[in-house]
Amino acid sequence: MSIKTHDYEKHADAFADLEMQGTQYLAFRDIPMLIDEYASSVASVLDYGCGAGRSTRFLKRLGYDAVGVDISHDMLRQARSRDEAGEYHHVPSGRLPFEDSAFDLIFASYVFLEVSRIAEIENILKELKRVLRKDGIIILVTSSTEATEGNWVSLSYAFPENDKLLQSGDTVKLLIQGIDVVLYDYFWTEEDYVGAARRAGLDVAKLHKPLGRTGEGIEWRDETKMSPIAIYVLGTSSLMQ
Repeated sequence: MSIKTHDYEKHADAFADLEMQGTQYLAFRDIPMLIDEYASSVASVLDYGCGAGRSTRFLKRLGYDAVGVDISHDMLRQARSRDEAGEYHHVPSGRLPFEDSAFDLIFASYVFLEVSRIAEIENILKELKRVLRKDGIIILVTSSTEATEGNWVSLSYAFPENDKLLQSGDTVKLLIQGIDVVLYDYFWTEEDYVGAARRAGLDVAKLHKPLGRTGEGIEWRDETKMSPIAIYVLGTSSLMQ
């Protein structure tokens, strides 16, 4: 049975103020490098699950024409209040109001760990593939399989509920330090993500796990030897050839 993983009505303000710092910095630091490496050209960008618009604004700062979509009205209100000129749409899960092949790049950060069934992840990926151009890419940012095992700068999984051998679809409790919001995410393995992508007609060009580096101004903990972040670069078979 699925649960309400994130209380957007209660925490929308806190999510809107969340900065890309601490452990969260690693989720975005290498995105420009991955885009340069795998995208042949980028004119149009979709931020799927944009939340309060942090990731959309990040993409726009990189110079891209980014459109944000999300399932939460509360989060979208926050996004629009911080980016009045931006384009944001409310969408049900896995249904997009766009034509086929509309985007060169689709970005989805911390979306799929909120999905309770692997079949729904697969369906969402099929819809993303529909609106992706043939030579486009999808960048999917999520928690790594090892996320619950480390001591991180700004994330804490130190809850008794997590002291078990996690299985696909289990819920994981975590604290985002700094805004002190407790969330419940769904646990999915690398095999789960890769399998869902392939069943959706997508291949994995790269699985990137960013590590903290010296000189970044952050007092890293376990981030220098293992990563709580997994970044998947997905594309069609023609792109991978």
